Amino acid sequence: MINMTNVEYIDYFEKIIANEPENILSLYFVQKLMSDVRFRSFQPMISAELQKKILKMVLPKLKNQFKINRLVDFNPIGVADEEIEILNKESVTDVGTFVKTLDDGKVCKEIENLQIDKVSFYCLRVVYEGKCVYLLRQFSKMKKLRSGLLTHFINDELVEMESDFLGLDEDVDMVLCEDSLVILNHISLERIFNYRDAYKAKTDEAMGAILTQGVLVNIEQFADDCSRDVRIMKRFTNIMSKGRLPLFFDNYDKVEGIVKDLGLDIEFDENGKLIYREKSQLYHIVNLMSDAYFKSLLAERIGVSKTEDSL
Repeated sequence: MINMTNVEYIDYFEKIIANEPENILSLYFVQKLMSDVRFRSFQPMISAELQKKILKMVLPKLKNQFKINRLVDFNPIGVADEEIEILNKESVTDVGTFVKTLDDGKVCKEIENLQIDKVSFYCLRVVYEGKCVYLLRQFSKMKKLRSGLLTHFINDELVEMESDFLGLDEDVDMVLCEDSLVILNHISLERIFNYRDAYKAKTDEAMGAILTQGVLVNIEQFADDCSRDVRIMKRFTNIMSKGRLPLFFDNYDKVEGIVKDLGLDIEFDENGKLIYREKSQLYHIVNLMSDAYFKSLLAERIGVSKTEDSL
């Protein structure tokens, strides 16, 4: 896996800001499709002057984000302050599918066919010094003012602008470079690249292991309730990614005692299996499976860990 470091990203952006190279930027507006194609990318023509303006708007803030934050491995549950996440692009199926839509033979250059209300995100592709970096941003549609007019000057004449606008701003949600996807906006991974599908796949994998071990009564209802709660699916993704489920199975004989000590609303059948009844038990059971409960060394208090790093 090839990853650029914080310093390499900062150096890359600083060189572009300082040198102002021409014609290194391509812009794509992307629609998400329900078909197997998944994406359709539209590439408008963009002048060298406008390219520079966009880069001057975006790169200083982006460079600063890499300066003040450290890169850490992706955690589906969330990210701490002063951290930005990195993920192997191969683990995000739709990344490769999207990049292929930017090939000359597949990209759409007939902008009259672009439906602005169907644009999902836009992509700035920067090619400089042998590196290709994709900057992705969820799309925000700007509509006509509810009252009044939006105007601008053309050759000294005040002209009303069209009703739909394509808005670009200084923010970047994700950075794709070489083998890595840097995530600056956590929810953008789900919205742009449908990463909830990956959460569901990991949750299904966990359900299969739980079923095989035979430790839970009413597994069908448990699995269904888990798949309807994205927060729970993120927890299971973290559990499976870090290989914690075997720890739960290997120490299952301690579970009933933990439940009793904590006073959790969980019962066991005559064979010692957890009995799942309703959604209110989901987090208790997931906490058990992720080894989130702890006993303090000093006062021997029993509680649940609040930080994912300590789970």
